[in-house]
Amino acid sequence: MKNDPIQTALARLDDPAADLAKGLQSKWPLVAARAARLIGDRDRRDLGEKLAASLAGLLRAPAASDKGCAAKTAMARALLKLEYDDAELFLAGMRHVQPEPVWGGSEDAAADLRAVCAMGLANSTYPDKLRELVTLMADPAWPARSGAIRAVAAVGGDSAALLLRLKAYVGDKEPEVMSDCFTALLAVEGAPAVPLVVSFAPKSEAAILALGACRLAEAIEALRDLFTRSADPETRRTILLSLATSRSEAAIEYLAGLVHEAPVSTATLALRAAAIHRADERIRSMIARAVEAREDHALDAVFFAEFSA
Repeated sequence: MKNDPIQTALARLDDPAADLAKGLQSKWPLVAARAARLIGDRDRRDLGEKLAASLAGLLRAPAASDKGCAAKTAMARALLKLEYDDAELFLAGMRHVQPEPVWGGSEDAAADLRAVCAMGLANSTYPDKLRELVTLMADPAWPARSGAIRAVAAVGGDSAALLLRLKAYVGDKEPEVMSDCFTALLAVEGAPAVPLVVSFAPKSEAAILALGACRLAEAIEALRDLFTRSADPETRRTILLSLATSRSEAAIEYLAGLVHEAPVSTATLALRAAAIHRADERIRSMIARAVEAREDHALDAVFFAEFSA
C-alpha cells in the first residue's frame, strides 16, 4: 500500500529541523496550514515575512488552491501570534470572500479568515481601524461579525465602547454574536456597562452569562438582584450558572447561602450550578458545609449525585 503523500509531508513538518518556509509553499493546503501553525507555535518571527507573502499569494490565487480557507486562516492566525504588523494584508483578508458549493447552494468559506484578520488589524498601527471594523460588524456571516466585535474590543477606548453599545441596541439574530457583544462591552467599559447589559438580561441568556464571565463586583451584585426578581425557572437557573461561572468569592458565597437557607427547590438549583466546580476542593468544601448544616436528606442525595459525577 502506497504511503499517503500528504500524511508523509505532515509528519515531516513535526521534525524540529523541518523547513517550515518550504512547507508554506506546499500544493496541499493541509500541509501549508500545518507549517503556518508550527511557525506561530514556535514563535518563528524570522519567518514572518515569508508567512505574510504566502498569505498574500493565496489571497490572490484561485479559490481551488485552498478550498475551505484552511491554509489562509492558519497563516493569518500565525501572523497574529507573531504580532505581525501589516495592515494592508489584514485588510485584504478582511475583504476576502470565498463562496464554495454545498448541498442546496453555496457557503462562504472565508468568514473565519475575515474574523482573524480583523484582530490582526486591531493589533496593528493602522490609524483607521474602527472605520474598517464597522463594515465587518455588518458582515453577512456571523463568525465574521463576532470577530469584528472582538477586534473592536481589542482596540478599546470611548469610540469602541459607543460602537458596541450601538450593536447591543441594534441586536443580532445570532446569540453567539450578542454574547461576544456583551462580553466585549463589559471588557471595554467595565462597571458603567453593567446596567446596559442587565437591561437585556431578562430576555437574553447571553447577557446573563456575560455578566458572570466579567467577574465585576457590580455584575455579581446585579445578578443577585436579578435572581431575587426573576420568577421564570429557566432564567433563575441561568443566573445561578452565571454566578457559578464567575468563580468570584462573593458569587460562591451567595450560592452556598442559597444551599443553606433557601427553599429546597432553589437550594437544589444553586447546588447544581455550583457543581460545575466539583473538581475544585475549595468550592466543594464550601457547598458541602452548607449541605451538612442544612440536615436535609434530599439535598444530601443531590449533593452526592452532582459532586460525585
